[in-house]
Amino acid sequence: MKRQKIRKALIIVSFLLFPVTIYYFSPVLIIQGAMEGIIVGSFILFALLFASSLFLGRAFCGWLCPAGGLQEICAISNDKLAKGGR
Repeated sequence: MKRQKIRKALIIVSFLLFPVTIYYFSPVLIIQGAMEGIIVGSFILFALLFASSLFLGRAFCGWLCPAGGLQEICAISNDKLAKGGR
């Protein structure tokens, strides 16, 4: 149970930090960097995500994905609404 709380906390923090990290998740930066002949941080992030998915499966999706954070927040608010009687 403690592990699930840690996972939820990490995923919600990832969601809250998404406005800061959005540029690292942008494939447009990879294209712009390629046109300039440089490797950008976004490419490195996508390469690391690809390599880690080969060995760790969907660990990123379950532990760090910002979209998963949105899902968790919606699930928490949905549970509160259901228990509140409305």
